[in-house]
Amino acid sequence: MAPGLEVDVSDVVGHLEKKREFSGSEIVDLRLGDTRVAGAMRVVGVVRGTTDGVHSTYSATARAALTCVRCLRGWSDTIDVSGSQHFSLEPDEDGYGVSDGEVDMAAPARDELALALPSAPLCMEECKGLCPICGTDLNNEPCDGHGDDSDSPFSVLKDLFDSP
Repeated sequence: MAPGLEVDVSDVVGHLEKKREFSGSEIVDLRLGDTRVAGAMRVVGVVRGTTDGVHSTYSATARAALTCVRCLRGWSDTIDVSGSQHFSLEPDEDGYGVSDGEVDMAAPARDELALALPSAPLCMEECKGLCPICGTDLNNEPCDGHGDDSDSPFSVLKDLFDSP
């Protein structure tokens, strides 16, 4: 089992010349639309002493399952983020602080990872999407058209939108 992300900073707090490197992982489950991270989030970084706590800089990595918003193709990709967080002796409004000589790096890393999830992922910038009539993936094959739609029971409604 990989080590967790609770970092002992008891000997670093208040000592500007001290630092401690850390690494660990935590299982996360994040979702934004059809984008999902479910699995291990790996975090590496360093905490440095400040006069009133510690300051951390870190990078986090996790695998995400994505679905293209245009063609609905699914794929997985690695999401990499970096961030920094100050932990004072008194918790701030987000609840980040030194507690019992430790800081929990999982929460700020998870927050950065959640902010990095794409809200409208594209499999490729030039994705052509799906044909709105037949659903053909226009990236793989052209759509030959759909002929005369006068047989449709809705064809009489077409004139409603064409008249002034």
